Amino acid sequence: MKNEKGFTLVEVLASLVLISLILMGFMALFTSTNRLAVTNSEKLVVINLADSYLERAQINPEEFFSPYPLTETSRGIAVPLHEMNGSEYEVRLDVSDSGGLDLLNVIVTVSPVDSNMSSSVEGYVPYD
Repeated sequence: MKNEKGFTLVEVLASLVLISLILMGFMALFTSTNRLAVTNSEKLVVINLADSYLERAQINPEEFFSPYPLTETSRGIAVPLHEMNGSEYEVRLDVSDSGGLDLLNVIVTVSPVDSNMSSSVEGYVPYD
């Protein structure tokens, strides 16, 4: 019998199985990395949106607090839904008196409508 060079069917099938397992591992890695990137992007949007609403409240308090200055000791203000990047976000400002100072304690909470993630930022808004 002649000694022919080449691969047997069993060797080819074994190599295909190994290559398939390696490729499935990489696909799982790429999928989870993409999911993590999307989640981190959403977190950044929520954090920056909360910061921007606090800055807007500090620059122009009359836009959010009416009557201004507030006469109640604590209240929550819901802002109409904010749309950004094709997603909607709920924004809520919780306001309380800072206790004798001419400042309002404001907590801005932002959460996406279609997610359970949220971010809060706290700051003070001066009032007369």
